[in-house]
Amino acid sequence: MDNGGSDLGESILSPRIIYFRFGSRRITATGAQTDREHPNVLRLSMHHSVLQPVIQILLRWLPSPLRSWIYSSSPEWFLPTNIILKKQKDGWDEEFDTEKAAYEKLKCLQGLVIPICYGQAQYEGTRTLVLSDIGGSCVAEPKGAILREQDVRPLFDQALSALASHGISHDDMKLDNFHLVNHSGNKIIMIVDLERINQLPPQKDPTQMVQADVDFLMQAYRDHLECLQEDELLPK
Repeated sequence: MDNGGSDLGESILSPRIIYFRFGSRRITATGAQTDREHPNVLRLSMHHSVLQPVIQILLRWLPSPLRSWIYSSSPEWFLPTNIILKKQKDGWDEEFDTEKAAYEKLKCLQGLVIPICYGQAQYEGTRTLVLSDIGGSCVAEPKGAILREQDVRPLFDQALSALASHGISHDDMKLDNFHLVNHSGNKIIMIVDLERINQLPPQKDPTQMVQADVDFLMQAYRDHLECLQEDELLPK
């Protein structure tokens, strides 16, 4: 029985062929769940259509405004090789709508503080967001907990302050929702999972709220480092 459970656990993380509908296209990709804890999140490698190189060449001859309009109106033809599919969880209609609206509101932060959202797709009959694969490692994992406290604090501050500058606070303060990523040669924190966010009250100072959230995350990070050291997953 134990071996069977182990085999099942490995199979959900093994690459397989995935089909999903995005805009005018039925897209084929290879991928699997990102991890066992998030069965609704898939990391995929695209199977690019033979038409895509032709389309890319033709677009070069078009005026820049028209080219930009085509990119934004038909993103299904211009997806990068590596993407993330995030399916709506059962019964989480409101949370899905919240996350989709958050990506739209925070469009100028996409690719910098949050993933790029290419749009909504259908996968296995379920609403799904097509997101960029930001890479890096979750801060809740050993590979993502490599910075000292004094080095990671300003990165948390920078990410949450960027949200606050647009009147948004993250309402799910756990390390799983923060990834340490290399960006243009620098390490940054990127925020994932925007299903639970709040509009900042206009009468409150966003700086104080950000610092309170950073303090909370730093305590969680400190405890996390201690656990990793006790388990000999980090050098003491």
